[in-house]
Order: sequence, then C-alpha cells, then structure tokens
Amino acid sequence: MYFKSSSITTKAASANGRKCTGAQAAEFGAALTVLVLFFVIPLLDLGVIPVRWGLANHLITSYSVNFARAETFSRAFEQLEQDTNLQDLLKKIGGVDAKRLRLAMVITKPSAADKKLVVEEPKRIPSAWLPDSPNGPFQYEVELLATIEISPLIVINLGEKKIPGLNAPFTVTMTSTSHWENLGRNPNTNEFFMNE
Repeated sequence: MYFKSSSITTKAASANGRKCTGAQAAEFGAALTVLVLFFVIPLLDLGVIPVRWGLANHLITSYSVNFARAETFSRAFEQLEQDTNLQDLLKKIGGVDAKRLRLAMVITKPSAADKKLVVEEPKRIPSAWLPDSPNGPFQYEVELLATIEISPLIVINLGEKKIPGLNAPFTVTMTSTSHWENLGRNPNTNEFFMNE
C-alpha cells in the first residue's frame, strides 16, 4: 500500500523545553526597550543639543552686533534691559533658558595685547582710554556674555542621579564681541558717545 507523505512538519523542542515558534516574542520587547532607552533617546539628545546651542549662539552674536551699533553705550544698556525680545527668542528655540546676560565695553591696545580694560557700566571709561588719549590707539568692542541652560529633547528619569545633557540641562557661557562703531563726540556735551 502506498502512503502519501505529509507536508506538515513538526519542530523539535529546544533544550529548555520551549517550542521554537514564538520564543523570540518576549525577548523582542525587552531588546526594543533597551534599544530605545540606551541608544535612540541619547542619540536624539546628542543630535538636538548642538542645534539648540547653534541657534542660541547665532542670536547672541546678532544681538551683540545690534548693541555695538547703538548711538551711546548707555543706550546699548537700555536696549538690553528694556528689550526682552532676546530672552523671548531664546525661549522660543525650546529648551534654552537665559540665566544671565551681561554687556561690557572691552578696550584693548593692539600694540600691547596684555593691556585691557573692561567697563561694565556706562560713563565709566577713564580719559586715558578714550580715542583722543595720547596712550592710544585703542580697539573698542562690545562684549555680550550670556549664561544659558540647554535642556535635552527627551528627559530620562534616572532617579536622584542627574546627568547633564541626558536627564538634566547643562549650563554654558557664550561670549560674542563686536566692534563699537560710533567713535564720535556728542556735539552738545563734547563727550564721546561711547562714554555717555
């Protein structure tokens, strides 16, 4: 008698007694969780943080140029204090928070790089550092220093442990300098605009 062979085959059980079909379903979920938590999320954070840093740096640079174009140094300070647009724009980037903004006039002597004067208030430049001083010539730059916090895109809760850039923001200080453009005198007060 002739028997037709069946096309149904059975798979042998593995060494621990489980069947091979569907055995990877439990491991797949755990492997996917490990992949997302330890590879995908940190890579997303590492990809987004430089973008946020670059956008914040661009804003700080453009505002330092605007402050250097002010008519007087005290007007540059007024723009920094009254115009909250810079802090708003930094917040609109997302994950960027300005903690401190500082404006200063940095005066250097090109022939002696070690000679430098930093003036953090208007009307405080000594006469020996003004453009008509015999000690000159000097180079005048407006320096905008910003201390900001940059947060990661996705924050992973690791309990009490805080890792900047992964589950906590990190603080960075950005500095941008621009040449002061108005070296003239005020015809009414005969003072240099940079010292008003």
